[in-house]
Amino acid sequence: MAGCPVCLKGAPRFACRALLYPGAERAVSECPDCGSAFYHPMPPPEDIARCYPPLYFRDFFRQYWKDYLKGRALALDLRAFREKGALLDVGCALGTLLAGVRAHSAWTAAGLEFSPDAAALGRELNEVEIACGPLAKAPWPDASFDCVHMNNVLEHESDPESALRSAERLLKPGGRLLLTLPNGPVDLSATRLLFRAWKRAVPTRHGGHLVFFSRRGLEALLERTGFEVLSVRNFHFKLGMKARGWLPGSWKPFRKPWGAPAAPEPRLPLEEYRKLVPAQPSWALYRLGQKWRRLWRLGWTDFGYDFEVTARKAR
Repeated sequence: MAGCPVCLKGAPRFACRALLYPGAERAVSECPDCGSAFYHPMPPPEDIARCYPPLYFRDFFRQYWKDYLKGRALALDLRAFREKGALLDVGCALGTLLAGVRAHSAWTAAGLEFSPDAAALGRELNEVEIACGPLAKAPWPDASFDCVHMNNVLEHESDPESALRSAERLLKPGGRLLLTLPNGPVDLSATRLLFRAWKRAVPTRHGGHLVFFSRRGLEALLERTGFEVLSVRNFHFKLGMKARGWLPGSWKPFRKPWGAPAAPEPRLPLEEYRKLVPAQPSWALYRLGQKWRRLWRLGWTDFGYDFEVTARKAR
């Protein structure tokens, strides 16, 4: 590899070995210039697809109302930006966030999902528009959206530059890009430290992460793909402490070997999936908690586990 795929400057060097999924141990390289890291070589598409079993979305029912209320809260932010507009949620799973936005604003909402099974069920369950496939092949014309939302998606892209260029293409002039993604050096921290200590690869906190973005590398990539960075906030500081092994039992989960992938489950009728949706919680309590959590999203530190980024289409 001639240069870092994130900043295009540094010459990558070996960082550690990691598990992409059970039995798939791969080398991870790090850029000495921007501090980002990535699988090197990048796994082929068939290996990446194995990180997402057909019915992986079943777990999303446990957080159904959390996603819906996040959509309702996002609707308030969108209305502060523009009273009306069009939102694209990339990696929308069942489209529950889209349902929350649509029900509580004048914005239209569409989703893009990698899993055909999740997209099909989301269309039925939430009655929202969901296309299936990678962002680079999104079926909408240029300048279709006022806002593109990507929550824990970019780190799963084997070609993040192509993904961001596609997002820029889909945005209208002055449109917003909302990104939430792991703080790469912290996300990789436990994997790197335990590889050195135990001489073996261990799983990352979330499987399927392909690129571990530093703040500097991410900002450089966004600028290169046509965005002006408006804000970068860091959060999840307790997770940041766990990733560094600073809290009792921080690395206990890593000592448990991964089991074999679960056997595929048959697709259930829609009514059976509806039964998996829990009781609706209080919006007032959720909103109060969200306002408290936002107090701890800070722009001056990189200690926390995650980034929240707002960018604007510059051209």
